Amino acid sequence: MRKTECFGFPFGCVSVVVAASVAGLLGSARHHAFSLVALGFVVLVTGAVTSRAAAAGTALIAWSVHSGFVVGTMGELQFTAETGVAAIVFATATAVGALAGAVRRAVRKAVSESPHPLEGATRTRLPGVRAPAHSPPVGGCEGDHRLPEGSSWSARTQVA
Repeated sequence: MRKTECFGFPFGCVSVVVAASVAGLLGSARHHAFSLVALGFVVLVTGAVTSRAAAAGTALIAWSVHSGFVVGTMGELQFTAETGVAAIVFATATAVGALAGAVRRAVRKAVSESPHPLEGATRTRLPGVRAPAHSPPVGGCEGDHRLPEGSSWSARTQVA
């Protein structure tokens, strides 16, 4: 199983650069809301699929890019009411994304801890088919669940 949380911050940084570039092509220099929405979405997704620390770092980078290259020029950070609103939007996106990620991880953990679908399964009797009256055969060693050739036991009766 891959741990996507390990690559959260680099994923977020690259996503911020791509989103800011696309927003710039769409005219975010004149309409700053394009950048705010695009970068807010990136922060939200980063929070949902990675760790809280990666989402917080991504939010900081997103605010810096928005403040320095959309609202400001040449990377000069601007501390205005508009960039304050952007900070609130990115902080909210971080919190909502982290909450969504926590729910996603909890559901995934609950599903992975559920019992095996065949646990407690019983022998299936098909109409017209005689099943042997003895217990299921097992191999010679403990844990050896191989069936001998011609056995009538179905795979449903074998629990791993």
